[in-house]
Amino acid sequence: MSQTQQQRRAETRARLVDAATALFADQGIDAVSIDAVADAAGRTSGAVYDHFGSKQGLLMALLDSWKDSLLTVLLAQVAVSDSARGQLAAVWENVATEPGDERERLPLLELELWLRAARDADVADVLRVRSAEARRYSARQLTGWSAAVGAQPVFEPEELAVLVKALLTGLAMQRRLDPDSVDDRLAVRGMAALLGLPPETHETQGGDHEIVRRPTASTNSPAPPPSNTTTEETHHEH
Repeated sequence: MSQTQQQRRAETRARLVDAATALFADQGIDAVSIDAVADAAGRTSGAVYDHFGSKQGLLMALLDSWKDSLLTVLLAQVAVSDSARGQLAAVWENVATEPGDERERLPLLELELWLRAARDADVADVLRVRSAEARRYSARQLTGWSAAVGAQPVFEPEELAVLVKALLTGLAMQRRLDPDSVDDRLAVRGMAALLGLPPETHETQGGDHEIVRRPTASTNSPAPPPSNTTTEETHHEH
């Protein structure tokens, strides 16, 4: 069945946004041209102007289509574990991506958007709204998770959402620059302390905490604590 003109336009728009998302994350927003986005999408530069008017218009469309921030997306992706610290380990594993990992694009794109927002008031306004949405969502998730595992955080839910994201984003950035300075156990211990988890009853030899890793669960699984990063609903979520 042949596509209608409306369907073809929708497909072209989606291809252009997807291409821009990948290129902006990989090369930086300022380094990517309209022609590069069009080539990557298999379209002409005229299609970019037709759909978005300009590179700024394309960027705003990307923000609008990014429904979740790094943090929100990772909440849906984290592995399911039978222990609270196992869930924290799964969160960290999703945040601490290795260079070249496909998942690395999400935190990199978020950082690119933050940089642009620092210089562009229009982008900042959109990003601020998405960030607030994600923060409220994360706060609700943290409240439910804390009650389920017996955690006793000393911060209010929205404050905790801010602090958890800041901790994970900072640790992930530090690990990328200096891998030896941030290992998995340090990240999990830091999250556990911030989230107010009670002391562990089972420890590995030498007093180090056991980190449990599981395969990624479906998005229908109960969401553990937040992770991105992230990140929002900064829809990519932008």
